[in-house]
Amino acid sequence: MKVPEQTPVLIVGGSLVGLSLSLFLGQFDVPCIVVERHRGTAIHPRARGITARSMELYGKAGLTERIHDAGAEQVGTFVRARTLSDENLVEIGTPDMRTPPGISPARLCACDQDRLEPILLDQATRFGADVRFGTELVEFDEGPDAVTATVLDRASGTSRRIRARYLVGADGTHSGVRERLGIARHGPGVFEDVISMLFKADLEPALRGRTVFACFLASVGGVLVRRDSDVWQLGVQYHPEKGERPEDFTPAECVRRIRSATGLPELDVDLVAEPAAWQVAGLVAEKFQSDRVFLAGDAAHVSSPRGGLGGNTGIQDAHNLAWKLSYVLRGLSEPSLLSSYTAERRPIAELNLHYSVARLRGELFEEDYTTVSMGHRYHSDLITGADPGQDVLEDPRKPTGEPGTRAAHLPLDRAGDALSTQDLFGTDFVLLTGSGRWAGAAGTVSEQTGIPVAAHRLGAPGELRDTSGRWPEAYGIAPEGAVLVRPDGFIAWRSLGPAGDPATVLAEALARAARPAHRISRR
Repeated sequence: MKVPEQTPVLIVGGSLVGLSLSLFLGQFDVPCIVVERHRGTAIHPRARGITARSMELYGKAGLTERIHDAGAEQVGTFVRARTLSDENLVEIGTPDMRTPPGISPARLCACDQDRLEPILLDQATRFGADVRFGTELVEFDEGPDAVTATVLDRASGTSRRIRARYLVGADGTHSGVRERLGIARHGPGVFEDVISMLFKADLEPALRGRTVFACFLASVGGVLVRRDSDVWQLGVQYHPEKGERPEDFTPAECVRRIRSATGLPELDVDLVAEPAAWQVAGLVAEKFQSDRVFLAGDAAHVSSPRGGLGGNTGIQDAHNLAWKLSYVLRGLSEPSLLSSYTAERRPIAELNLHYSVARLRGELFEEDYTTVSMGHRYHSDLITGADPGQDVLEDPRKPTGEPGTRAAHLPLDRAGDALSTQDLFGTDFVLLTGSGRWAGAAGTVSEQTGIPVAAHRLGAPGELRDTSGRWPEAYGIAPEGAVLVRPDGFIAWRSLGPAGDPATVLAEALARAARPAHRISRR
């Protein structure tokens, strides 16, 4: 048998989350192979709203302008009616998904997944990812040092083996990786089965000048959503328990449903894609890691599309995992760093599940969208000084700077150039301080451990100036204190003020936050 190909990371699934993971790994100079059973990127729009937090992450990969250029303004109202042609379209309220000013330099973007994925693919391949469409996972076996997988080229029927240090299942809700691992899921389960139909049509005879973004339709038990000026998507429920199947939605049946939904019996319909079957469900895997194999995105958790957090949760899974994998694969950190992945991401998946189910059922949720999408708090053994009794959320409009929370955005000035604290976070650990002693300690500890720590002094001559006047209160410290921020922009540790031996104190915090692979030397 041929010698297996070698790769640091094998990603199973090349849709939104798999491509995001390959992109983020590329930022850290970690090559990977991605296998995706479909022949190309998404055809249906699927996920749309990219939160400000996800846009922060994509922005660090240089994609802000490209994604916003590919996106579209969400124009129109959400309404309820029997058909789109009804005289009275009842407007229904929806939460404001825009991030209030002052929380992030990024902003929400309405970019459909079929437009986003080609951008991710292009940038990921520029960063070194090897993405193979039309290729599916057949099986894998985990050894003490690697995972060996067999993959099949669906066009040629040729199989080959790939040996990877780590394997990530980003292969969707029916994940073969998760099933092979025998990892169970829990949650409310499947709410409904849906068929989505993508089509072009002139719906002005039904709209009659009214501007509608989405219409919930009693006539067909579904929702009609505008995707472009003349492109619409109709999603309708079907019932497998009654013998209904996706195959029943022939072109003729799709046209009939669309005409019924719009109230236009003679409507000229151009179906632009095959109908897609999917499920509205709420399920979370019991764990997101089994030794050298990880789950991300829908393979780990699925939630109702109400609230728009499903895809964003997966994007943020990918970034959390990418920086940790990179530190281990580059020999900077011990493999134990990876054990924090489930501890940090699973509570967020649970939270977003509860939020989306509440939205689906029309129930009130204690926290608003801004807090749910931007105010995450991690509890793991990488965090020093976190209160285990604290909630998984904090209001990002009132940042505390507590360990485990996202580092607050502050507008800064550097020699006349405007930037954000968020621009300082990327591939290295960052120490924010107003003290020269803490800044000097960062260099010492970085040299001792091999963990890159970039120190930034705020308020010092020639350094960064906080133009909002909120430093250091936004981080809950005195000017002589310090905050250690991880590559993902979450606070790992802070000192409220000065320390007698700052290098020793910082070294202890970094040892916990990064799990250095090299023993700290004492001089």
